[in-house]
Amino acid sequence: MNPPRLLTSRVTALALGATVLAFSAVAADDTDDTDRSGWFVRLGGRVSSGMKATLRDIRPTGALAAGGYDDGFVQPAAGGNPALTANWGYQSAAQVQGNDLVFHRLDAAPRVGERGGLKDDPQFGGEIVTGFEFFRFDIGKRAARFGFEFGYSYSQFTVSDRAVATGSATYTVDRFALDAASPGSPVTPPLAPYAGAAGTPGPLIGLSPSAHAVLTTTGTSTLDSKLDSEFHNLRVGPWIEVPITSRMSLSLSAGYVAIYSSSHLDLAESVAFADPTVPVPAGASGRFIATHWSPGAYAQIRANYRLTRHVGVYVGGDIQHSTGATVGAPGREARIDFGDTYGAVAGVSYTF
Repeated sequence: MNPPRLLTSRVTALALGATVLAFSAVAADDTDDTDRSGWFVRLGGRVSSGMKATLRDIRPTGALAAGGYDDGFVQPAAGGNPALTANWGYQSAAQVQGNDLVFHRLDAAPRVGERGGLKDDPQFGGEIVTGFEFFRFDIGKRAARFGFEFGYSYSQFTVSDRAVATGSATYTVDRFALDAASPGSPVTPPLAPYAGAAGTPGPLIGLSPSAHAVLTTTGTSTLDSKLDSEFHNLRVGPWIEVPITSRMSLSLSAGYVAIYSSSHLDLAESVAFADPTVPVPAGASGRFIATHWSPGAYAQIRANYRLTRHVGVYVGGDIQHSTGATVGAPGREARIDFGDTYGAVAGVSYTF
């Protein structure tokens, strides 16, 4: 019984040896790249972080000029008449009330200010890169490669925010006489909206208010915002690949990047006053859309491992710096700060 067992052991050993030799031969053949053209394609996923957004309050903060109102103005005319003026304007026919023209101004109303540091980390996306080899050069006993690549990547960015501000508000109501030049015989205002000018002839009204009322109340301003953006990154630049073993190598890419961003900003702004007689101002509510190109630069390092002659896998990290993008709204502005964005990539590569 021993000879058969010995024979079986020897046959098994020979079979294993043949298998190892065959695998080695195939592996050696798979890593032989003499029949490759130098072109390649990489396809992978990516995750990135570092991007942030700021929602700014860009409404002018300076007080209205003397005689200025939310719905018009009454200011001195040329010539310095202390009682009458033709330098006035108004916005709505509802401001004409009897023999008076009524103006309104809301001062010191609470308003949500700047909201910064809004982030959406991490961001997930994908990339596809193609390129070609220009030439090779020796590093020790191995051949390093140099070439150019063209890439595209995609990612999304979404941030939501809710903010509340409370404070006091002052509401002024002034009435100006339409019959100041001829009591009992009011002038007929031109159709609204109307704006006179200093030194220009026009209907004369009283320069000083015939009635003045000021209401003081507390208020609460609420701002809900959501920023959704899609980023399409295009990049081009040189690359160099340095072999570590017959299958493993390190690559470095760097160059120019341009980000095409497509963004929409949703805003819902509201103000509530304790005194219901104080009218609520219009807020920056609605959807606001913007597109933008942002130039910049990138650098990426990768570790590559060849599975066969044409197929490999890679992992890596990159840094990208670009200018920002802006989405505008009435009195508001969303600013996307790309700055230094860091990413990690992994995928498969195919050379042909």
